[in-house]
Parts: sequence; structure tokens; C-alpha cells
Amino acid sequence: MHTRPLVITWLALLVLLAISAGSALLPLGWVNTAIGLVIAVLKALLVAIVFMRLRRAHALLRIAAITGVVTMALLFILSGADYATRPRMPASWQAPKQVAPVFGSRGDVERVGPVGDKP
Repeated sequence: MHTRPLVITWLALLVLLAISAGSALLPLGWVNTAIGLVIAVLKALLVAIVFMRLRRAHALLRIAAITGVVTMALLFILSGADYATRPRMPASWQAPKQVAPVFGSRGDVERVGPVGDKP
């Protein structure tokens, strides 16, 4: 294999890395996530096609790679469906309490109650 495609792919990965890092610094809201996912897919495709040589690989190896991608997509879809269909049950708010530390690790040491409580 010639080194030219490897160098071009490496440079493309570096450019995608710079774009990913640059977009993370911009306050774009949910678009940052979308840009990050697109860049991640492009990087994965470049690595799979060039470095794993899937373009000229045997059919069985291609099937194994596609099976892995389909399995991962299925897991993401099922996890997203589970998350989307759960009812939202927010917990009730409780005032924070400051608790004094317990010194020692023996069983005969009594636990100290919240700060400010008199026994």
C-alpha cells in the first residue's frame, strides 16, 4: 500500500479534529452535538475504509463490520426509545443539611448529628 492515501487520510483526520475542537468552543447549543456526531461518523468512516482496508476486504470481513455497526445502531435506538418513553418523575426538593464529620472508625464512636442540633 502506498503512503500517499495514508498521509492524506491522516491530514483529513487532523482537519476534522481541528473542526471538532473549534466547534466545541462555540456556543451553538444543540448544533454542537450534531456537528460532533457528524464529525465522529466521518472519522470512523475514514479509519474503516483506509486504515482497516474495508474497501478491498473480503466479503466476510465487510459483513462482520456492517454487523457491528448495525448492532451498535440497534442499541442506540433501543436506548433512545427507552429514554423517550419513560415518564418524568422529578424528585421533591429537600433543604440541604450540614452534617458534622465522624472521627474514628471504631464501633464505639457515636455518630454526631447535624450541626446545630443539641443532644
